[in-house]
Amino acid sequence: MYLYFDYSPLGALRWYVKVSRKGRRIGIRERYGTEPFDAAYDAAVAALGGVMRKRRTEPDPLVQPERRYVLADRSQRGQTRYYVQIRNGLPKIRIKAEFGTRAFDDECDAAIVSQIALYGDATDYVNAQKQRNEPRPELPTEPPKPHTLRWYWTLYKHSDHWLGDLAVGEAGLSDSTRLQRTGLIESLLPENGEKPFGVLTRKVIKAEMKARTPSQAGNLLSALRGMIRWMIDESHLDEDDDPTIGLKSGKAKASRESGGFMPWTEEDMAMYRAKWPLGTEARLMFDILHHTFLRLGDAHRFGPSHLRQIVRKMAVQISTEKSRGNTTVTVPVHPEFADSLRAARAAGIIGADVFTGKIVKGRVLPMNKKAWAAKFKKYAVLAGVNEPKKSCHGVRKARAEVAAYADCTESQMMAMFGWTDPKMPAHYIAKANREKLGISGMEKIVAFDQSQLFDDITALPGANRSGTSAENRVVTLRSNFGRKTP
Repeated sequence: MYLYFDYSPLGALRWYVKVSRKGRRIGIRERYGTEPFDAAYDAAVAALGGVMRKRRTEPDPLVQPERRYVLADRSQRGQTRYYVQIRNGLPKIRIKAEFGTRAFDDECDAAIVSQIALYGDATDYVNAQKQRNEPRPELPTEPPKPHTLRWYWTLYKHSDHWLGDLAVGEAGLSDSTRLQRTGLIESLLPENGEKPFGVLTRKVIKAEMKARTPSQAGNLLSALRGMIRWMIDESHLDEDDDPTIGLKSGKAKASRESGGFMPWTEEDMAMYRAKWPLGTEARLMFDILHHTFLRLGDAHRFGPSHLRQIVRKMAVQISTEKSRGNTTVTVPVHPEFADSLRAARAAGIIGADVFTGKIVKGRVLPMNKKAWAAKFKKYAVLAGVNEPKKSCHGVRKARAEVAAYADCTESQMMAMFGWTDPKMPAHYIAKANREKLGISGMEKIVAFDQSQLFDDITALPGANRSGTSAENRVVTLRSNFGRKTP
């Protein structure tokens, strides 16, 4: 176990014994594989205080605790370690008590409570258990039988509607949409895949939707309608036989009730800036979202090539991912964003292709948008912005609200935020106008009430400038006139 080798400058093979990574080592001059070699090895291990083990053995499989937030790993020397971590990328707390004892549980309780107090949200609680997803049954490997649900699904995945072909006017589906729809439709195949497509009736689809959340039910309905639309176009199905006709999901209503992603407040932004000053990666990621208004799909790939001189002004210009490059956003560089970029350049944290990403051997390389979002969420949680629905998109929503309050027009907001549907800016503008009208209306009511009170006081007979009667110096309101004294 403690036996190592290397080569001398002249290329000679050298054997030595070492029981700790930074401790001293003892060389062995005897020929490897001989009895004197084994004896020298035993003597060296004993001299260094090691345990006499000559063969490296594989440790037992690492079993993760069932308790949420409690994780296990192994050191380089095979030692099993336990620690508490409520989110990936957040600080870890090592648990030193023996696993399975009461002391271990008490130490975990204290660590989880402290972590939730710092970084937790409404979904975290001390005694939470890990949720284990049951493995999905594997689909058959043999070719599907014609006219079964799996047969149509296989054909659909090789169609122009799925892959795209501009020659026939089909743009195809994005990679993220394909991945999502694959998971949704293939969840139906273990039970119904080998049956004729006709088994997928309106009743069956409605039952599948009821077993899901409103959001997932809406996604499933959209996925099925995409495949059925292709079947109708290819004459596999009559339009009148569409089993999704008349079905509705509560996805839109649930989204309206929940409000979707929560916009960041001024307090959130102040906490984030206080935690991450200019010249840090975390601050640069925030400033990209805050001053360019980009979506996550564009922010993660934003780099120096997207800064261009337009009409003698430096501007951000990028083709949006959501429109597949058909819509270009052009926004002048905000003065505060320019300061942030200068500070980041001075700190040497800007990449050549992208401004932010993963650091590999001192170089900043692009990363996918999910990893970028997770990295930003980690920085936000460390800054105290740890509500579940406050993420990258929440910064964009907050800036859209600011644009509406700043009296930007619908056309201006569509150009800055990359929207193609005027309903989006109209939503923010209507909300801002409603609040501004409420404020201005209350100001008029306050002014009217104050003027009425002033008129009541000054209109009294014999009132002086101080508003009191000349005879008894008692203020008498007009509403008191005409009352009979008992």
